[in-house]
Amino acid sequence: MQKFPISIGERRRRGAATRTFINCILIILVAVLVLEVTFFSRFKRFYIVGASMYPTLVGAEEPDEAGGDYVYADTAVEAQRWDIVVINARDRWTNERTTIIKRVIAFEGEEVELVRGRLYIDGEEIDEPYVDPQNNDPADRYNTMSARVVDEGCVFVLGDNRNVSVDSRDEKKYGMIDEDDIIGVVAEWSLSMRWLINPISTFFDFSLAGCAGK
Repeated sequence: MQKFPISIGERRRRGAATRTFINCILIILVAVLVLEVTFFSRFKRFYIVGASMYPTLVGAEEPDEAGGDYVYADTAVEAQRWDIVVINARDRWTNERTTIIKRVIAFEGEEVELVRGRLYIDGEEIDEPYVDPQNNDPADRYNTMSARVVDEGCVFVLGDNRNVSVDSRDEKKYGMIDEDDIIGVVAEWSLSMRWLINPISTFFDFSLAGCAGK
């Protein structure tokens, strides 16, 4: 039997390999930390609750239940027409703040009208492919709204599920949304990658974004 089965050179090689492995782990941890600081400081994570953005977004029935979509909102871009936005909305009934998610329809100075579920902006009928006709009952009085001009510094928002969404139509609840209350725009990539984002969501901390509804 050899007195020294592992040579000094072999021991050094193994020690170097161990140090290389540890250094790789440290580099990965630093990279994850940098990603957290840079990426997630711009993109905020939200868990969808409620049905008012269905079928575009699926919301859980309750905040502590599974089944809702997870999305990322970009806080560094300005909202454009048809963007889905996360809003720090003021409830006019209670004066409390609630995080909701809706679609931007019109901007200040534009006239918005709903006639039996059909949307008009400045008198022109607008096609809305994201609205399922089953969620937009023309006989529902809530889906008809007389013409309103969007206030200065505000946007007019609607939920895609018009039958149940509480949005800018309800002047006593939220009304028109101050542009400064928009937290961020839901990133297109987070919508198209929900098949991946939803399963891994349990590894991250998501805020709640309620699809305010009736």
